[in-house]
Order: sequence, then structure tokens, then C-alpha cells
Amino acid sequence: MRTTLLRIFLLTLVTFCSSGKAFSQWILQGGLLDQQIHRGIELTYNMQYSEADRTFDSVINQNPEHPSGYFYKAMVNFWRAVTNTDNTGYDETYKAQLEESLKRAERLLDTNEFDLAGLFYKGASLGMHARIFAIRPQWQDAISILVKDAKDGVKYLNKLEDKLPANGDIMFGRGLYNFYVEAIKEDYPSLSTLISFFATGNKRVGIQMLEYSAQRATYSRTEAMYELTKIYYNYEKDYSKAYNYAQFLASKYPNNSAFLHYLAFAQVSLGQHTRYDSTYHVMLARAREKREGYTIKQAREAMYFIGQKNLLLPSGNVDSALYYFYNSNLLSRKITPDEVTWWVAKSELQMGMAYDVKNDRKNALMMYDRVQKMKDISGTHADAQRYIASPYRRP
Repeated sequence: MRTTLLRIFLLTLVTFCSSGKAFSQWILQGGLLDQQIHRGIELTYNMQYSEADRTFDSVINQNPEHPSGYFYKAMVNFWRAVTNTDNTGYDETYKAQLEESLKRAERLLDTNEFDLAGLFYKGASLGMHARIFAIRPQWQDAISILVKDAKDGVKYLNKLEDKLPANGDIMFGRGLYNFYVEAIKEDYPSLSTLISFFATGNKRVGIQMLEYSAQRATYSRTEAMYELTKIYYNYEKDYSKAYNYAQFLASKYPNNSAFLHYLAFAQVSLGQHTRYDSTYHVMLARAREKREGYTIKQAREAMYFIGQKNLLLPSGNVDSALYYFYNSNLLSRKITPDEVTWWVAKSELQMGMAYDVKNDRKNALMMYDRVQKMKDISGTHADAQRYIASPYRRP
């Protein structure tokens, strides 16, 4: 999880792309085109990618020399890749679209170095430039690109802030910067010198800026809420606040699997068994339907936690728990056949616990023995040893 957050820091440091009601008094492209941009962004967050593509194609057709349409077309392709990181089919198109956006932003800046749209899309395109690499398995190979683009993008953020102080969208970039500069240095001391090369931050101030952006940004409101969801869940361990943001996002964008993922995680952490069971059944059904944004990874996660609900609750069906744990385990081994992951170790431990509930001690001991022969992940060895000594019983 923290490795993922390192990627997030580097790839979203100066990215402004998002959506929201226009609380701030600024727009980057007037009239109908700005309305189309907001509509396309909303469609993207709801994972209605084909409709979003058509909307941004219309923006490009109406104003082919403006950077916005190309930038948001790239944003659509990035979100396509978020939930299926093994699919590299959109990478070249993504890079070409960002290059078109950069070229047009630079032309605007050549005419006026303080052109708001030029500054916005130049900084945003730089922030997005290496983003596709950061979600790939070999993301470390792109770290030099990520760091360089982040440094270059901050210059445009600074220029924007000079022209638009207290702007919610700029607060989003500043908030990310302040929080993750310090959070990542704490998690990765070896990178402290590298990160400090750019700036020092303040996590409290960063959260305040993101809260401000979540209320007042024109283009970054949704992105700010998503970042706050992740920060409150992963760093602050404030699961109630994470839940509130995730619930809002999942309600507004009900098709978005990333928002549902955090909603379900918060429900799990708050012990809301019935709620997360319901959320995960929705995710599993969509994965089985092969809906856009729902893959084998969403199915694995859903099956694991549906199994957990059936194991933990006295009213739960233990045979169903075993079914879901077993299938989550199979999917995990298909995703990473040469690696024992958290999902593999925990699902096999919980299968042993389910066998104990069924009073099938032979199979329970077999599963605990398998767990002990694996890599120790999140205390699975200690748990297995405890249940070998004394069979698991439901609370």
C-alpha cells in the first residue's frame, strides 16, 4: 500500500485533472466548450469512457488549437489503465494525446507567458506525462521521468498561484505537495534527500488545502476528495472520514470501481459487515459481466471479503466462505502465479479458520501448515500457530 502511495505522490504531484461544480470564479475555455469539458470529465469518472471520448472529440473539433480536448482524451485513457494495469494497449495513444496538449499549451504561452489555459495545461500535461508508467509493474524505471516532470510542472503551478491566489484547483496541487513530501520522506528515508530537493511540506497544511479544494475547486474537486479518501484511510487511519468521502464519490459516480474499492475498504475497517458484503456483491457482479473498469482483480478482492463476512458473522454460511476464499485464492494465483501475495496467504489462513468452524480439524490443520510454509505476511505465521494450538472459534 505504501509503495502505491509513493507512486501516487510522484504521479499526481502537479496534476490538476478532475471535475466539480464551479465554485471558483475561473474557467479555461468559455461557454459551451467548458460545459462539454465538465460533462466529459463527469463521464470519465463514472467510467463511461466511450461517451467521454465522443465528448472530448467534439471539443477538439470545435477548437482544434486549444490543448483541453487532447489533455482530457489522455485522461480517459489513463483511467482505462488504472483498473487494468497489465493492459498497455492505450499507452502510445495516451502519450500522443499529451504531446498534442503540450504543443498547444506552449503556443498559448508563446503568445502570452501568463495565459491561464497555457499554464494550466502545460503543468497538467507534465504532471500526467509519466503517469502511465507509474502504474506499471516496473514503475521504478520511470522514476527519473516522474521526478523531472514534477519539478518542471511545479514552475507552472507557481505562476498560476501568482495570478490566482487562493484558487481551489491550485490548492489541490499545493495540498498534494505539502502532504506527500513529508509522508513519503517518513515512509522512505532513502528517498528523503531526493524529495527534499524539491521542497519541504507540512502534512496538516496539506490536508487543509485538500479540504479547501474539495469544497471550492472548479476542476479538481473530485480528485481532491479522492485523495482525501486515500489519505484518511491509508495514513490518518480515520476510517469514518474516509468512509464519508468514499460514500459521496461512490454515490455520485456509481460505476467507478476505484471509488467502490475505497468505500468497501472503509466499511471493512469500520466493521460494517452487511454494508461491505453488499458493496462487494455489486463489484463481483460487474466483474463477472466484464464491465468497463472491473477486472479479475476486482473479482479477487470481492470474493475474499464476501468470504470474510460469511466466516466472521454467526449467521454467515461457512460453506459459502470456503467457496469465496477458494476462488479468491485461485484468482490471486492466476494474477501473480510466481508470488505469494497477501491475498494468497490470508485466504488460505481463513480457509483453515472456516474448516475449524465446521469442526473439520484435519483440513484446518492442513491449511495452517500450508500457511506456515509460505512467506510470513501480516502475521499469518503467528495466526496459523495460534490456531494450530487452539482451533479458531467465531466471536
